[in-house]
Amino acid sequence: MIRALRASVGLLLLATVSCWQPAQAQAGATAPLVGALSTQQPYDVETGDAWIDARLKDINDYAPRYPDAFADEVSRYLDVPRAYVVALGQQPGWAPGDVYFACALGKVLAQPCRVVVRARAHDAENGWKGIASRVAGEGKPVPTRALRDLLRSSYGHWERPLD
Repeated sequence: MIRALRASVGLLLLATVSCWQPAQAQAGATAPLVGALSTQQPYDVETGDAWIDARLKDINDYAPRYPDAFADEVSRYLDVPRAYVVALGQQPGWAPGDVYFACALGKVLAQPCRVVVRARAHDAENGWKGIASRVAGEGKPVPTRALRDLLRSSYGHWERPLD
């Protein structure tokens, strides 16, 4: 019963992700997180902060090896339903670093992760730097320090060293 409920919630969450495709709903509802959180191509991130960029690239290596720890971290500490984290990680073009950054940006801006996801789906011009500026609001700074603090905290939870 619980498994059926989780599968239903997963399908519902998949439908909310802007780049969802019907063929992926069937595979995505039961696909393991491990396969979803891998990056097939080079990951080019440009948040406007080299330290954050390096951590997001590292998360791309970490998440496929420890998918449950990654999903639990984003869910628990960035206030995102775990099923949404999994569903987002299964979408084409969403690397683990993207999932983390979208949800972390939402957290520091007091916005749901979905707002950032939709902003990226609507207009990804200038990469994460442009998306962050648009979601933060015209003339408002992107809270880089708060994003760094969230990353430091996550690395501490994972007992993962920072460079």
